[in-house]
Amino acid sequence: MEFSSTPPLFARSAAPPRPKPTYSGQQPGGYPGYNQPSNPPNIGWNLSNQHKTQQHQPSQAGFSAATLQREDTQEVIKKSMASKIEHDLRQRYKIFVERYEAEMNALQQQEQELRAGKEQISEVLSRIEEEKKKIGETINLFQTKDEELREFLSQHERESEENLVDKQIEPKTALFKQYLNLFAEESSLDDAIYYLAEALRNDVIDIQVFLKNVRALARKKFMVRALMNKVREQTKQV
Repeated sequence: MEFSSTPPLFARSAAPPRPKPTYSGQQPGGYPGYNQPSNPPNIGWNLSNQHKTQQHQPSQAGFSAATLQREDTQEVIKKSMASKIEHDLRQRYKIFVERYEAEMNALQQQEQELRAGKEQISEVLSRIEEEKKKIGETINLFQTKDEELREFLSQHERESEENLVDKQIEPKTALFKQYLNLFAEESSLDDAIYYLAEALRNDVIDIQVFLKNVRALARKKFMVRALMNKVREQTKQV
């Protein structure tokens, strides 16, 4: 309910004037010159009815001001609510756009990383294929060489069984065979004397043992050398 700053004023209307009686000649009843109205007005009823009607009808000016003020207030409230709703929608839209842009940037960065990783994987796969190709060629080469080597060994095994190394260096005559044996015996005596000297130097044996064994080996070597000289002289004659 709205209250106006200038409330309406109600005024009670004045009662209508009573009609003046007219006097004429003498009337029946002994009263001269008085004419009574045929239908006198009901003054009391008119006044009360007019008063009630004026109480139930407000002023048109006050009603119009209150209505306009109410309409202005409702319009302001509507505009305020529309502005608030628009502001909230803009804020939500801004948050949504920022979130969407952040997600798009993250997805684009991930896409770039995936593309870079894909290129690296492609390079690694190409290198692996090249290495695989080289390894296959190397394996084929090794297999070929292995077959050649196996074939070579099988051939030489048969030849070695037929032609032993000892048979290849065996002397043809008994004299040369004797000279070869004497040469081998002299070499073994030299090795024995060498190892005796090493044992003496390392204090493994004493001087007495060293001298005793060296005399025996030297005597035997002298006999072998003398026999070798005789055989050499015989070979010259052959």
